[in-house]
Amino acid sequence: MIEANCSREWPSRRSAGRALALAAFIALAGCQRSDPAPEASATPEVAEDSPSTTTAAVKALSALGRAEILVAVAAAADEVAAGNPLPKSNIELANRSFELTMPIACGDGANGGWGSWSFDPATKVLRVSFSRQNWAGDPLFADLANGQPFETAEGFWIERPWTRSEQCPRPAADAETPETPEKADSKIADVKPAVQAAPDNRLALVQYFSSDAPRKLLRGKRPYAYTAKLAKDAEPTPRAFRIRIEGRITAFGDGQPVHCVNGQTTKPPVCAVAVEFGKITLEDAATGEPLADWDS
Repeated sequence: MIEANCSREWPSRRSAGRALALAAFIALAGCQRSDPAPEASATPEVAEDSPSTTTAAVKALSALGRAEILVAVAAAADEVAAGNPLPKSNIELANRSFELTMPIACGDGANGGWGSWSFDPATKVLRVSFSRQNWAGDPLFADLANGQPFETAEGFWIERPWTRSEQCPRPAADAETPETPEKADSKIADVKPAVQAAPDNRLALVQYFSSDAPRKLLRGKRPYAYTAKLAKDAEPTPRAFRIRIEGRITAFGDGQPVHCVNGQTTKPPVCAVAVEFGKITLEDAATGEPLADWDS
């Protein structure tokens, strides 16, 4: 009788099944993907704000005119007249450019007297001349310098510093002449001043020159002169001229651009603005047409 061998084969099948299961597990484990890298956050990290390295553009400052200069001078004169230090607010005007115009040879015979013009009807030649004043030996400008060393000083007086107007003064309207009393002396009634008094100079634009300053910057006794031959039909009518002064406001030794001295307490102080002259232009006051220009 042949005995069945099932009891011996069954364990082998079970072992084979286990081996297959183990092999399948190992294969699956070998094929399994490694853990994926963490995904980037949808919200980017906000970097800390770094200080900006870009400097804001400095707004260009317009040139100072007559009105702004008069305000600074009035502030300085007020403090000096009261015996106080000069205003600190004026210091910021140093190194600012300036531009103003001044009339020459006004019809009143007093204002603009530092310039003159002439017209020859025969030759039709027009001549205009004006000068920069030299104050090298004037003790007033030594006082205004307040100890600042200099060899010479040149510049212009600003006439009628109590007004912003840059024109020749208009003649006052002729008032009705009152009747002369019958007993009045006719010689006395008709008396008129032959020559008007010179303007009371109270404000100057001055450039101080040290001993090592380039000689070409000094005008000395050289006038600004303009000559032109006009058309044949030109008439010798009254003419008006002005000069345009451009330059830079500087400062005295204490950093102030305006100095004032008050020699007489019953009168306003005399003031000076320290400047560096640039371009000087002669213009026709009626049309604004430039006729000639000079570099300082």
